[in-house]
This record gives sequence, structure tokens and C-alpha cells, in this order.
Amino acid sequence: MTLRGFALVLAVAATLALPGAPRAAPGGEAVALLPLDADRSLEIYGQPVASELARALGAGNVSVVVIGPRMAVPEHARLIVDGTITHGSANAVTIALRVRRAVDGVVIETLSATAPGLAKIDGAAAELSAELLPIVRAQLAALPPVPVPVRGRPPARPPATDRPVLIGIAAGRPGAAPGPLAGALDAAIARWIHGHRRPVHKLEAAQLVPRSAPGAVVAGGAELAIGFWILGWTVESSPDTAAVALARARVRVRIAGPSAVLFDRVVATDSVVGDRGLPEAELAARVAREILAIVEPHLARSVPSWR
Repeated sequence: MTLRGFALVLAVAATLALPGAPRAAPGGEAVALLPLDADRSLEIYGQPVASELARALGAGNVSVVVIGPRMAVPEHARLIVDGTITHGSANAVTIALRVRRAVDGVVIETLSATAPGLAKIDGAAAELSAELLPIVRAQLAALPPVPVPVRGRPPARPPATDRPVLIGIAAGRPGAAPGPLAGALDAAIARWIHGHRRPVHKLEAAQLVPRSAPGAVVAGGAELAIGFWILGWTVESSPDTAAVALARARVRVRIAGPSAVLFDRVVATDSVVGDRGLPEAELAARVAREILAIVEPHLARSVPSWR
């Protein structure tokens, strides 16, 4: 199959759920497949490659659900498969996968395949599919059995935890002025984390650079750490009336667990509209809530215990 055909067929399968596409039955053993992270030039292949892996697992009688960009990992998922697509030397493209336990996010297997160029990415995806199936089967067999839910009884809410969430907030560049957004984020994050029944501990965002973030989680006895670096904060008048302001923000968000960085990406809000005469601090609070609404599904996918 050609490169164009590979991307087109798999993208359609992912979007329309073609007959025979693997789906997870409620309460069954399932593998959640996340779209693969990729550089901007390779983003189009993230969801199609995940769908190809899911197709292969489904053909091997493994129950699978493909997670969309704003979907949360289902509670009945036993394993999570995610990964990256990256450019290498001489136009090579590498697909790297990791298999994690859904209950605690611990990585239990990694594998990768390299294509000599984008025209051969379908071959790399097929190679990984063949390697992934026996690994997933073995890991599912090693997991404890799934408790059978009692009919009519709602699932129990995960208990509160004493392990804190470490939070660091900083300007994205030296000397940059984040305006009122830093304070608004600080207040919104505290409410957000407490709403998930977890304590919040603050630390310097500099401690959450990729090489040291997992160590900071371990040293702090924390469940995870989240860093927010404000890259842009813009307020302008509405084109309809100068009395109404529009605000936008760009923030780098990095989520780390005790063993690895789980998420590291720049998120950008759409224009957030303020009421007539709304103070800028209150407009910043609206933008902060929008940022956390974008982060929430990514956090739920990266840390399955997050509810």
C-alpha cells in the first residue's frame, strides 16, 4: 500500500469505526491505544498508526479501544499503549511504543521499529503490530482478574490520597511578564487538584525540567508533578465593541510521574471573551479554567488513576 493510501485508509477507519474495528466491551479486559505523539510534520500519522495497531490486536482477539484526542481512558482498560513518531537521520522515521499498566501507569514493556522514510511507515507499523500482540497477551494474562460489578451499583469512586500533586508555575522565558495569568492559574489549579481529593504542594518550576522532574516526584513523595510555563498572554479589544476584551494564552504543560515524563506539550486556548467591563484579573481566571479544561483529558490519559 502507498503512503497516501495507508494514511487515508487508517484515518477513515479511526474516524468512522469501520465494521470489524476493535472495540472494548464494558467490564472486559481491554487495551487503550492512545494517538502517538509526533512532531508537527508527522502528527497526521499518530491516530492512524494507533488504529492500525488496534486492528492487529483486535484480529488477535484482544479487546481494544482507540482513544481520541479529548477522550479519557476507560475505567475498564487494563493496559495502555502509547508512544511517539519521530524523525531520525537520513529521512528515517521511528515509531516507539510503550506498554503501561492502567492501574498505576508503570511502564512494563517498550519496543520500536524504524522505517527508512515516510513511504515505508506502513511497514514499520505492521512490524510493531506483530511484536505487540504477544506482549499484550502475556501481560493481560499476568494481571489479576477483573472484579465483576454488581448490577445496579455504581462504580466506587477512587479513594482520596495523601500523596500530593506538585505544582510549579513560571514565565516561559526569562524576563517575560505573564500578567495576571500566573496568579489566576495558581488559584484555579488549587481548586482543581482539591476537587480531585489530592493535596497540592508547590515547588519551583525549574525543578520540573525533563531530566529532573521524575526525581522531584520521588523526593516529594508525590503522586505526580505538573509544571506550567506561561509562553503567551494576550488581551485585545473585541472587533465588535471596544468595551469587551478577548484573551488568549499559550502554556507549556509538563506532567511527570515517579519514573518518567508522561506529557509535555504546548497548549493554546481559543479566544476567551470577557463581559463588558470585566476586570483583567477575572478575565485571566476564565482563561486559567480553559487551560485546565484542555489539560484534564490529557492528564486522565497519562495517569489512569486520575478521576
